[in-house]
Amino acid sequence: MTLAELFRDRALVLRAQDHAETDRIVSVLSENRGQLEILVKGARRIERSWGAILDILNLAEIIYYRRRSGLHLLREAWLIQDFPGLRVDLPRLEAGLILTRWARELVPHEFPDPRPFRLTLNFLRALEEGGAPEVLLRAYELRLLSLLGYRPVLNGCLSCGGKEGLTWAADRGGLLCRKCGGSGEEVPSRVWNTMGAMLRLSMPALLRLRIPEDDLNTMDSLIHAFRAVQLAR
Repeated sequence: MTLAELFRDRALVLRAQDHAETDRIVSVLSENRGQLEILVKGARRIERSWGAILDILNLAEIIYYRRRSGLHLLREAWLIQDFPGLRVDLPRLEAGLILTRWARELVPHEFPDPRPFRLTLNFLRALEEGGAPEVLLRAYELRLLSLLGYRPVLNGCLSCGGKEGLTWAADRGGLLCRKCGGSGEEVPSRVWNTMGAMLRLSMPALLRLRIPEDDLNTMDSLIHAFRAVQLAR
Protein backbone atom coordinates (compact mmCIF):
# COMPACT_ATOMS: atom_id res chain seq x y z
CA MET A 1 0.00 0.00 0.00
CA THR A 2 1.31 3.42 -0.91
CA LEU A 3 2.14 5.67 2.00
CA ALA A 4 0.86 9.23 1.86
CA GLU A 5 2.72 12.29 3.11
CA LEU A 6 3.87 12.68 6.68
CA PHE A 7 1.73 14.57 9.19
CA ARG A 8 2.76 16.03 12.55
CA ASP A 9 0.23 16.71 15.28
CA ARG A 10 -0.49 16.72 18.99
CA ALA A 11 -2.72 13.90 20.16
CA LEU A 12 -4.41 12.52 23.27
CA VAL A 13 -4.38 8.73 23.56
CA LEU A 14 -7.92 7.38 23.93
CA ARG A 15 -7.32 3.63 23.64
CA ALA A 16 -4.55 1.14 22.87
CA GLN A 17 -5.06 -2.43 21.65
CA ASP A 18 -2.50 -5.17 21.06
CA HIS A 19 -2.18 -6.20 17.43
CA ALA A 20 -0.28 -9.11 15.87
CA GLU A 21 2.78 -10.27 17.85
CA THR A 22 4.49 -6.99 18.73
CA ASP A 23 2.32 -4.19 17.32
CA ARG A 24 -0.37 -2.00 18.81
CA ILE A 25 -3.31 -0.06 17.37
CA VAL A 26 -3.75 3.28 19.10
CA SER A 27 -6.85 5.46 18.94
CA VAL A 28 -5.97 9.11 19.42
CA LEU A 29 -7.79 12.42 19.43
CA SER A 30 -5.58 14.65 17.33
CA GLU A 31 -5.61 18.43 17.39
CA ASN A 32 -6.09 18.93 13.66
CA ARG A 33 -7.71 15.78 12.29
CA GLY A 34 -10.10 14.53 14.96
CA GLN A 35 -9.97 10.90 15.91
CA LEU A 36 -7.35 8.69 14.24
CA GLU A 37 -6.51 4.99 14.28
CA ILE A 38 -2.74 4.51 14.12
CA LEU A 39 -0.70 1.34 13.79
CA VAL A 40 2.38 1.38 16.01
CA LYS A 41 4.83 -1.22 14.73
CA GLY A 42 6.86 -3.00 17.40
CA ALA A 43 5.22 -1.05 20.25
CA ARG A 44 5.33 -4.06 22.59
CA ARG A 45 9.03 -4.74 22.21
CA ILE A 46 11.02 -4.01 25.35
CA GLU A 47 13.52 -1.82 23.53
CA ARG A 48 10.81 0.42 22.11
CA SER A 49 9.57 3.36 24.21
CA TRP A 50 6.49 4.00 22.12
CA GLY A 51 4.36 1.66 24.21
CA ALA A 52 4.83 3.90 27.26
CA ILE A 53 4.58 7.16 25.32
CA LEU A 54 1.30 6.11 23.71
CA ASP A 55 -0.39 4.91 26.88
CA ILE A 56 -4.01 5.87 27.46
CA LEU A 57 -4.53 9.44 28.77
CA ASN A 58 -1.10 10.59 27.57
CA LEU A 59 -0.61 13.73 25.51
CA ALA A 60 1.99 13.17 22.82
CA GLU A 61 3.40 14.76 19.70
CA ILE A 62 3.25 12.32 16.82
CA ILE A 63 4.54 12.04 13.28
CA TYR A 64 2.61 9.56 11.18
CA TYR A 65 2.02 8.45 7.62
CA ARG A 66 -1.54 9.21 6.62
CA ARG A 67 -2.85 6.39 4.47
CA ARG A 68 -5.72 6.74 2.03
CA SER A 69 -7.53 3.81 3.62
CA GLY A 70 -7.06 1.63 6.67
CA LEU A 71 -4.80 2.40 9.57
CA HIS A 72 -2.31 5.23 9.55
CA LEU A 73 1.28 4.33 10.45
CA LEU A 74 3.29 5.91 13.24
CA ARG A 75 6.78 7.11 12.48
CA GLU A 76 7.79 8.90 15.70
CA ALA A 77 6.26 10.00 19.01
CA TRP A 78 7.30 12.19 21.94
CA LEU A 79 5.62 12.43 25.32
CA ILE A 80 4.33 15.90 26.24
CA GLN A 81 2.27 15.20 29.38
CA ASP A 82 1.19 12.03 31.21
CA PHE A 83 -1.10 13.44 33.94
CA PRO A 84 0.50 11.68 36.94
CA GLY A 85 -2.02 13.23 39.34
CA LEU A 86 -4.82 11.30 37.66
CA ARG A 87 -3.04 7.97 37.96
CA VAL A 88 -2.64 8.08 41.74
CA ASP A 89 -6.23 9.10 42.52
CA LEU A 90 -8.91 6.54 41.62
CA PRO A 91 -11.90 8.95 41.28
CA ARG A 92 -9.85 11.24 39.02
CA LEU A 93 -8.54 8.33 37.00
CA GLU A 94 -12.06 6.96 36.50
CA ALA A 95 -13.27 10.41 35.45
CA GLY A 96 -10.38 10.75 33.00
CA LEU A 97 -11.16 7.36 31.46
CA ILE A 98 -14.86 8.21 31.11
CA LEU A 99 -13.90 11.50 29.51
CA THR A 100 -11.68 9.78 26.94
CA ARG A 101 -14.38 7.20 26.27
CA TRP A 102 -16.86 9.94 25.43
CA ALA A 103 -14.33 11.50 23.07
CA ARG A 104 -13.70 8.13 21.40
CA GLU A 105 -17.39 7.38 21.01
CA LEU A 106 -18.51 10.83 19.83
CA VAL A 107 -15.75 12.66 17.97
CA PRO A 108 -15.75 11.68 14.27
CA HIS A 109 -12.69 10.25 12.54
CA GLU A 110 -10.77 12.63 10.30
CA PHE A 111 -12.66 15.60 11.79
CA PRO A 112 -10.68 18.77 10.90
CA ASP A 113 -11.74 20.81 13.91
CA PRO A 114 -9.37 21.47 16.85
CA ARG A 115 -12.12 22.21 19.38
CA PRO A 116 -12.81 18.64 20.60
CA PHE A 117 -9.09 18.11 21.24
CA ARG A 118 -8.71 21.41 23.08
CA LEU A 119 -11.86 20.83 25.13
CA THR A 120 -10.74 17.35 26.16
CA LEU A 121 -7.21 18.50 27.00
CA ASN A 122 -8.50 21.42 29.09
CA PHE A 123 -10.74 19.13 31.12
CA LEU A 124 -8.01 16.55 31.69
CA ARG A 125 -5.78 19.35 32.97
CA ALA A 126 -8.59 20.59 35.22
CA LEU A 127 -8.94 17.09 36.68
CA GLU A 128 -5.19 17.04 37.21
CA GLU A 129 -5.39 20.38 39.03
CA GLY A 130 -7.89 19.06 41.57
CA GLY A 131 -11.31 19.92 40.13
CA ALA A 132 -14.29 17.93 41.40
CA PRO A 133 -14.45 14.88 39.07
CA GLU A 134 -18.25 14.55 38.84
CA VAL A 135 -18.75 18.27 38.22
CA LEU A 136 -16.11 18.32 35.50
CA LEU A 137 -17.52 15.19 33.87
CA ARG A 138 -21.04 16.59 33.62
CA ALA A 139 -19.71 19.88 32.25
CA TYR A 140 -17.47 18.10 29.72
CA GLU A 141 -20.30 15.89 28.50
CA LEU A 142 -22.60 18.87 27.98
CA ARG A 143 -19.92 20.88 26.20
CA LEU A 144 -18.82 18.03 23.94
CA LEU A 145 -22.41 17.30 22.92
CA SER A 146 -22.98 21.00 22.25
CA LEU A 147 -19.76 21.38 20.29
CA LEU A 148 -20.75 18.45 18.05
CA GLY A 149 -24.17 19.92 17.29
CA TYR A 150 -26.29 18.36 20.06
CA ARG A 151 -26.77 21.32 22.39
CA PRO A 152 -29.79 20.77 24.68
CA VAL A 153 -32.29 23.56 25.34
CA LEU A 154 -31.70 24.53 28.98
CA ASN A 155 -33.07 28.08 29.33
CA GLY A 156 -36.79 27.26 29.39
CA CYS A 157 -39.41 25.33 27.47
CA LEU A 158 -38.18 24.60 23.96
CA SER A 159 -41.68 25.24 22.63
CA CYS A 160 -43.00 28.32 24.45
CA GLY A 161 -40.00 29.53 26.45
CA GLY A 162 -41.82 29.15 29.77
CA LYS A 163 -39.95 28.53 33.01
CA GLU A 164 -42.55 26.58 35.00
CA GLY A 165 -43.39 22.86 35.10
CA LEU A 166 -40.37 21.86 33.01
CA THR A 167 -39.74 18.21 32.22
CA TRP A 168 -36.94 16.55 30.27
CA ALA A 169 -37.86 15.72 26.68
CA ALA A 170 -34.69 14.06 25.40
CA ASP A 171 -36.35 13.21 22.08
CA ARG A 172 -37.34 16.84 21.52
CA GLY A 173 -33.99 18.33 22.49
CA GLY A 174 -34.24 19.53 26.08
CA LEU A 175 -36.73 21.09 28.49
CA LEU A 176 -40.44 20.98 27.72
CA CYS A 177 -43.21 22.33 29.97
CA ARG A 178 -46.32 20.36 30.78
CA LYS A 179 -48.55 22.83 28.91
CA CYS A 180 -46.63 22.00 25.72
CA GLY A 181 -46.79 18.25 26.18
CA GLY A 182 -43.98 17.59 28.65
CA SER A 183 -44.43 14.44 30.70
CA GLY A 184 -42.55 12.55 33.34
CA GLU A 185 -40.88 13.94 36.44
CA GLU A 186 -40.39 17.66 36.66
CA VAL A 187 -36.78 18.88 36.51
CA PRO A 188 -36.01 21.24 39.43
CA SER A 189 -35.03 24.72 38.30
CA ARG A 190 -31.73 24.57 40.22
CA VAL A 191 -30.74 21.52 38.12
CA TRP A 192 -31.38 22.98 34.69
CA ASN A 193 -30.02 26.37 35.74
CA THR A 194 -26.80 24.69 36.87
CA MET A 195 -26.57 22.68 33.65
CA GLY A 196 -26.91 25.89 31.68
CA ALA A 197 -24.19 27.51 33.78
CA MET A 198 -21.90 24.55 33.10
CA LEU A 199 -22.02 25.47 29.42
CA ARG A 200 -21.15 29.12 30.07
CA LEU A 201 -18.74 29.26 32.99
CA SER A 202 -15.02 29.79 32.55
CA MET A 203 -12.78 26.98 33.77
CA PRO A 204 -11.69 28.85 36.95
CA ALA A 205 -15.37 29.38 37.84
CA LEU A 206 -16.20 25.77 37.01
CA LEU A 207 -13.44 24.57 39.33
CA ARG A 208 -15.08 26.50 42.19
CA LEU A 209 -18.54 25.10 41.51
CA ARG A 210 -20.00 22.82 44.20
CA ILE A 211 -23.10 20.77 43.35
CA PRO A 212 -25.06 18.39 45.64
CA GLU A 213 -24.58 14.72 44.84
CA ASP A 214 -28.30 14.17 44.20
CA ASP A 215 -28.31 16.95 41.60
CA LEU A 216 -25.21 15.50 39.92
CA ASN A 217 -26.93 12.11 39.72
CA THR A 218 -30.01 13.73 38.18
CA MET A 219 -27.84 15.52 35.62
CA ASP A 220 -26.09 12.28 34.79
CA SER A 221 -29.43 10.61 33.99
CA LEU A 222 -30.67 13.55 31.93
CA ILE A 223 -27.47 13.86 29.89
CA HIS A 224 -27.22 10.15 29.15
CA ALA A 225 -30.87 9.97 28.09
CA PHE A 226 -30.33 12.99 25.84
CA ARG A 227 -27.20 11.50 24.29
CA ALA A 228 -28.86 8.12 23.63
CA VAL A 229 -31.83 9.66 21.82
CA GLN A 230 -29.96 12.32 19.85
CA LEU A 231 -27.20 10.01 18.60
CA ALA A 232 -29.68 7.28 17.63
CA ARG A 233 -31.17 9.54 14.94
